Amino acid sequence: MFNILNRVRTLIALMVVVAVLPLASVSAEETEFNPFEKSISEISDALDNNQIKSEQLVKYYLERIEAYDKQGPAINSFTNINEEAIEIAKQLDAERQSKGKRSVLHGIPIVVKDNFDVKGMPTTAGSVALKDAYPVKDAFAIRKLKDAGAIIIGKTNMSEFAASYGRLGYSSLGGLTLNPYNLKRDASGSSSGTAAAITANFGVFGLGTDTYGSVRGPSHVTGLVAIRPTLGLISRGGIVPSSLNFDTAGPMARSVEDVAIALSFMAGVDDKDDQTLSAKGHIVEDYSKSLDNTALQNARIGVAVDFFGDNAEVDTITNKSLKKMEEIGTELIPVSFSETTQYLWTPIIGPINEANFKSQLEEYLKQFPESQPKTLEEIIKISESPEVLNSATPVNPAGLEGLKTNLKQAAFKDTPEYNDLVTKEISKVRDEVQSIMEKENLDAIVFPTMSCPASPRFDKEDPTYLCDAYDTYAASYVASATGFPEITVPAGATGEELPVGISFMGLAFSEQSLLDIAYSFEQATNARTLPKTTPNFEMNADEKPAFKDVSSYVDEIMYLTDKGIINGYPDGTFKPNESITRLHAIRLILKEKGIVDYSDVTNPGFVDVSPGDYGYEEIAKAVELGIVNGKVNSQGEKYFDPTGKLSRSQAAAILVLAYDLKGTHPTDFKDVPKGNWAHNYISALVANNITTGYSNGKFKPNINISRQHFAAFMARYLDDQFKPTK
Repeated sequence: MFNILNRVRTLIALMVVVAVLPLASVSAEETEFNPFEKSISEISDALDNNQIKSEQLVKYYLERIEAYDKQGPAINSFTNINEEAIEIAKQLDAERQSKGKRSVLHGIPIVVKDNFDVKGMPTTAGSVALKDAYPVKDAFAIRKLKDAGAIIIGKTNMSEFAASYGRLGYSSLGGLTLNPYNLKRDASGSSSGTAAAITANFGVFGLGTDTYGSVRGPSHVTGLVAIRPTLGLISRGGIVPSSLNFDTAGPMARSVEDVAIALSFMAGVDDKDDQTLSAKGHIVEDYSKSLDNTALQNARIGVAVDFFGDNAEVDTITNKSLKKMEEIGTELIPVSFSETTQYLWTPIIGPINEANFKSQLEEYLKQFPESQPKTLEEIIKISESPEVLNSATPVNPAGLEGLKTNLKQAAFKDTPEYNDLVTKEISKVRDEVQSIMEKENLDAIVFPTMSCPASPRFDKEDPTYLCDAYDTYAASYVASATGFPEITVPAGATGEELPVGISFMGLAFSEQSLLDIAYSFEQATNARTLPKTTPNFEMNADEKPAFKDVSSYVDEIMYLTDKGIINGYPDGTFKPNESITRLHAIRLILKEKGIVDYSDVTNPGFVDVSPGDYGYEEIAKAVELGIVNGKVNSQGEKYFDPTGKLSRSQAAAILVLAYDLKGTHPTDFKDVPKGNWAHNYISALVANNITTGYSNGKFKPNINISRQHFAAFMARYLDDQFKPTK
């Protein structure tokens, strides 16, 4: 297990460190890369540049899960953690070194809703009845992601069998998932655990499923981007079904780009899911490649006016978003749906869902051995057993009644009325929406994803919650019934800091256009906020890290640590006696100076440092600032030698040039005569009381300077309290 919370604060903070790294093949034991809120591309780049390893990433997220999901705010977003995740990460790290990366997802830790089959882990759909149901193979989408190098870090809690019945995000296996933005509110349903986990930075992105809003609703209330793709774009193979007329998987992430990347790897034709055959010829190889941040400038967007009026704050946030779109150049056209389409649950979705559930679930259950439940009747029997009913997390009573209703309604699937719903009524809805879009020449239709913010958790009252909706999911049913794609993007937050999402719906296989529109909106608004209950790991001023190998210059090293200039290694050491490299030294100085903009740097022309190499921008900036000049080899070529060790005389020169230190002092160092090239630099350090040399009267200019001595020199320049007594 984990020694939390002190170990968490120390270990994770120590992962956010300044690196001593070569440009090509290096160890990432020390890195200043912090995975918090980072995108797939940013993390992939860090892995490429050896700033961090996949093993470290997995451990980082496991530490956050232990700190925030299992205790502290106890978000409770996971049902199972993958015990093999660290070992898989090690293998992928080794593969990256020996063969290169498989894709941008190589070594990226993700989370998966617990209705996806992941070999080696049970697929429970949140039901205690399926706690030992281990699939024999991965779901189709999971296999595609694994083949791309993604690491499943864990499986997430969900509304049991993807149906909430008043307890959103509750299951008999996992209990209740809380909303990281407000622990009195739920994370909607049914992909509650994935939503809470990703917004809390327990993984890079996550997978959910959506039958009638289960990807979109949870993302709306947790400040995420998510897409319900066109029915058939992603296979349902290896996913516990709810109703295959509406079921689809969908990625959930903290940005549009990440959703686009994830969708690119999840989409595909599966011969065992006939619905995916319709996607042939419509799948884009990389939805993220050409995201257009100007897509809204000339777009025609329909505003679905039927889905406003249930909550004043949601309406205000949505209307502000619409105004922003108009300012960008979007043309907005009000549109209205028929009474049936405004609320599709009772006449169409509900009856179809109830009729499908039994037969489709039992078909899925056939893969498991005889020791596991094979029928809906068996699942109901287990759910009603005294052991389950008297447990801390019994099956939701309303959900149990729902299972019994599904059992009774199974026969409806074989009636003409059911056939009419599937073949005629759904087609009418699809034709209505398509007719509106084509008549008005619309690129998309926009509306609040849900008509109210996150609702109170079922077990606690919250008088601050105001909502006049009969069903806050009503808008979601349109895309579910038609099979059309819909993407939700953060639009703002209520006065209580609860996220609100806005949705864009398009016609079949218009994912690229919707992603462009969503990306344009995201870039223009930057509306995502962070939950306060699961913050970035930061050093507590009252709990300074005690580096286990630091016994000298403790105050100086801790001073620089508190300022965020240095931190150390993930194993709790600082390695004070190791030599500092040339690149490391200038990175410390640039960090202390607060320099973060490395755009438009001039290539210094070093033969061993090229654009794109790790550290190139910092080295180029240091040259521009006059901190370093590089060296010249025997062929007359300029080089920098970034991983070369820094001598004490070179350190003196860098510090004097970096901080423009003035003054001379007649040094008495036996080994630094006036003719020595570094005499004036060392003299300036002495004049500013930064060094007094060694007790034997020497400065030892040619030996490599240690990490602790360079830290001490910096601290002495920055604060007089550390200067030696003359």
